[in-house]
Amino acid sequence: MTTQIAKVAAALLLVVGLASACDRQPPTATSAPLDTPVAEGPPPPPEGAFLAQMSPTQTSQLTSLGIEVVVPGQVPPSFAIAEMRVDSSDSGPGYLVVYQNDRSQCFAVEFAAEGVGDPPATENRVPIQPPLFGDQGYGLNYGPFVEADVRAELPDSNLFTDWMVGASGAYRLVGATYISGLFESLQACEDVSPEEAVALAESFTVLTADPMADPLGDAP
Repeated sequence: MTTQIAKVAAALLLVVGLASACDRQPPTATSAPLDTPVAEGPPPPPEGAFLAQMSPTQTSQLTSLGIEVVVPGQVPPSFAIAEMRVDSSDSGPGYLVVYQNDRSQCFAVEFAAEGVGDPPATENRVPIQPPLFGDQGYGLNYGPFVEADVRAELPDSNLFTDWMVGASGAYRLVGATYISGLFESLQACEDVSPEEAVALAESFTVLTADPMADPLGDAP
């Protein structure tokens, strides 16, 4: 019971910045808009594959939000969507798409339209350079929290990227501790490796209404 409470508390802590920053504007001044052309990006999915392993129905649910929906462009074929939440409330659109494989590894991509805050620091951090968002100094954070009081209350290891800011709002990749705090059915989730998480975050691309479209958007 104590572990479950800690996991739920961890999930709440990671999003507390969102609630506390509602009165601020997203830091768009130093961010790259999603429609900025880039020279390089992830390759298109294999012929006949759905982008981000997402069905046409799921694609329609997300694109109906009227925002630039960002998903991993290169999801390993062993992963499938396990949960999806879509929020179109008056406070602003939002979504969370959770992927899981047969080894109970999971990760999710999350979007928030409002301003976001910074979670406590973790023991480890590596840089990420997603072409979609440009070189803004973003990173992947993983491991236990550094601060002793936070770590005492929330001892579980974490995995999450910084919020990456685009024209519609902010996006990030999150791991097992956050996910298991939200979904009872995913309590046994485990993180992907940091290397896999970096690759997933760096493959972030805009989802189009056609789930089989070229993720770079430059097909004839």
